Amino acid sequence: MGDSLPPLTIAPNWTSAAGALESILARLGAPLPRHAVMGLSGHAWHLCLGTREGVTALPSGPADIDPEWQRAAYARTGFEWTRFGAPLDGSADATLKQRAVEWTKSHLGSGRPLIGWDFHLHEHAVVYGYDDVRDGFLLSDILTPDLGSFVALADWPSSVGRIELLAPVALIESDPLETIAASLQAALEAFAGRDGPDGQPRGTAALTSWADTFEGDGEVDRAGNAYTLAVLAAARTDGAAFLADLADSITPAEEALRAASRALIEETRALSPLITLFPFPSGGHGNVANPGLRRAAAMALRRAARHEESAASHIAQALTAIES
Repeated sequence: MGDSLPPLTIAPNWTSAAGALESILARLGAPLPRHAVMGLSGHAWHLCLGTREGVTALPSGPADIDPEWQRAAYARTGFEWTRFGAPLDGSADATLKQRAVEWTKSHLGSGRPLIGWDFHLHEHAVVYGYDDVRDGFLLSDILTPDLGSFVALADWPSSVGRIELLAPVALIESDPLETIAASLQAALEAFAGRDGPDGQPRGTAALTSWADTFEGDGEVDRAGNAYTLAVLAAARTDGAAFLADLADSITPAEEALRAASRALIEETRALSPLITLFPFPSGGHGNVANPGLRRAAAMALRRAARHEESAASHIAQALTAIES
């Protein structure tokens, strides 16, 4: 049959990588609540406005994060992670894929489920097995209930052409306060757009760029716009809960952390009307082209950006208080 662990279901989360991470941590005996997974891993702070060839808010944005930044960030959840990542260009694809399979099976054989990307769709999944007979992966992602748990090696990855796999390799003993400080620094990095290298709008500046597009006549991807809004609002909600939890336990930074949490709550409130205007998955049909609704969307996004700037300022104050 191949190397296989007991089936493992991805945890519900608009950010699929964090859902996979949460499930794996629980399997490894180190469970964390969703908001802690989001805050420690950096996913609570991420925003990439997928932009390509004149189209804004493509559905690729939420998963577009520097994989090395991601791997290092996951260490804050208590495990060291290792990565197998490689682009496919047609010249050595079969060799790279076989190496990825052997890498996968070596970790599964040691009892370690993996996080993988781009199986049923351009999202993350929990990989818990490899079926040698059918030559493919056993996994859980958001489409597994409809499409099943098997994905053939021949169908992976998609035309996007990038292999990305992450595996936990060892427990890490770290100072809790240092871990918290690192997670807050990661928030500032992500808000500043430094969690990805490709030049697309990121962080708080992405909110302003999004507003600029709505105020102009640029094309906004209907489905991607709705999806990005849903992912962003859920992420910032978890970020607010994470900061509120920290405020309960770090007295010197309590005031600043509570203020940052409130600012993120206000950001999600600013985004809330947009989720009504552009619901997932329909995207609001013609709403993305309606001039009046576009202006209203731009105003809401600018309000969200101001609240996020306020959150970043308070997080910086909290970080100073923790490090002093």
